[in-house]
Amino acid sequence: MDILKFLFHLFILFPVIYTSQDYCQYSRCSNKDTFFIRFPFQLEVESDQHPYCGYPDFKLTCTNDNKTVLTLPYSGGVFYVRSIDYRRQQIQIYDPYHCLLNRLLSLNLSGSPFFTEYLTNYTLLSCSTRNIGSQFYPVDCLSHFTHFASVIPSASFTDSLPQSCYIIRNLSVPVPKFYHDFFLNSLSEDLELTWSSPDCRYCESQYVMCRFESRNSDQVRLFLC
Repeated sequence: MDILKFLFHLFILFPVIYTSQDYCQYSRCSNKDTFFIRFPFQLEVESDQHPYCGYPDFKLTCTNDNKTVLTLPYSGGVFYVRSIDYRRQQIQIYDPYHCLLNRLLSLNLSGSPFFTEYLTNYTLLSCSTRNIGSQFYPVDCLSHFTHFASVIPSASFTDSLPQSCYIIRNLSVPVPKFYHDFFLNSLSEDLELTWSSPDCRYCESQYVMCRFESRNSDQVRLFLC
């Protein structure tokens, strides 16, 4: 009798266990991606997954050529995703048109769950000649035949402005000061953002992942992989 009861309960419970594990599946836009899309992120096209499989405002999409896309509401378009570090809660994104500085001119993270922990002030210049000094970094993607864009850390901008230049604007860039040399030498490259909610760092450090407690709950809990 005990065996029959055990088999009966196993039969009843098995579909629930199977569904809870498979309902929220890992995703990727491309098999070449080095990261999986999982909670708190969710692919927007996966309409067969319940919304509780992802956290609000953590939607990602795929392009026709299998690039992973993050859309920031007030930043004039999409960014491609390079990587996601779930343990550090950081997402690395880049400009599809390889002109990150141009995107930073209008970067607005309000309306999104993402932020940056560091800001460094830069001065963006437009000059009639390209070579105005070694401390100025050329920005080819913002330059034209007659005007050449350059950028310099505002803290280093102590000399008088060259006569052939004028200031386009001062801007705060989400890059730590110790990182600015690399940033300036690779202006078309990546931007790193982080998020604080949901806070799953402890879960990830224990090799478990977060999910909502239930489909009708807004509470996040530990969930074994």
